Amino acid sequence: MADGMVYCSNAGDARGVLCEKGRAIDLSRDHKPDLPSERSRVLAAGHFVEDGRVDGIIAISRALGDWEYKSQNLEPSKMAVSGNPDISKTPITKDTDFIVCACDGIWDCMTSQQVCDFV
Repeated sequence: MADGMVYCSNAGDARGVLCEKGRAIDLSRDHKPDLPSERSRVLAAGHFVEDGRVDGIIAISRALGDWEYKSQNLEPSKMAVSGNPDISKTPITKDTDFIVCACDGIWDCMTSQQVCDFV
C-alpha cells in the first residue's frame, strides 16, 4: 500500500479481493485459458485450449514458471502461458474492511462475496 492505494499484481489464478462495507471488490481477474483475450494469445503462440486448459493440461494462461509453455522466440506478453501480470490500483478508504489474497483452492469453491462474508 502506498499513497492510500493498494496495488495488486496478478499472473495466474490467485485473486485479490478488497472488502468495502461488506461488499467484495475484485482487485484482479483470474487468468483462465478460455477467456477470449487469453485464448487468442494461447492460439497465436501455436498452442490450443481444450476443456479450459492450455494444451488440455494447464488450467491457467499466465504463470511465472511452466517453462514448457514459453518460447525463446516470443516476447513474454505473447507466450502461450505469459508471466506478464495484470496490475490494478485501488484506493484504500475509511470504508475498506480488509483485503484477501487466495488461490484457486478457495475461488473454485466460493465467490469473492462469499469469502468476504465468511471472513
